[in-house]
Amino acid sequence: MSEQPSMQDMIASAQTILGNLLRLLEFDDARLETATADGQVYFQIVTADAARLIGRTSQTLDAIQFLLNRLLSRQYEESPYCVVDAEHYRERRREKLLADAHEALERVRQNGRPWRMPPLNSMERRIIHQALKDLPDIRTHSEDEDSEGRKRVVISIAEDFQPSGLPPPADPPPAAPE
Repeated sequence: MSEQPSMQDMIASAQTILGNLLRLLEFDDARLETATADGQVYFQIVTADAARLIGRTSQTLDAIQFLLNRLLSRQYEESPYCVVDAEHYRERRREKLLADAHEALERVRQNGRPWRMPPLNSMERRIIHQALKDLPDIRTHSEDEDSEGRKRVVISIAEDFQPSGLPPPADPPPAAPE
């Protein structure tokens, strides 16, 4: 029976894979900063050409992250999930998404009409769904896939929501005879 590799071994393999991917993509100046939290490995790539590494709407960064996780999972039966970032893009993007979601939430609560977020990738939609999931008066769902596979998050008032402390609406009184 083979022994499960240590987390340090798996991180070292992930660093090697990521380093090779960056070299093949001609990011010769790239330096990796590594951290772990909640069973995940976070790689911060420091490079002079971070914009090219991130790509349009983080497509390049997402592709590198996908490849890294795919290659690592082929090497180890139970590998940690790796998050790849550059110039703290994902952190800044998360803060922006949360700010946009809270702004949309206030609009929905003020006017009662659903709000459709712009098209987002699955990781970005998950951030919004998770941020709003515990609000009893709000529901979120995804709809309308675009040509790039992105969907919109729709934020709306929950149809079954009853504010606490208020009795449910009574049936209307019977009409008075004429």
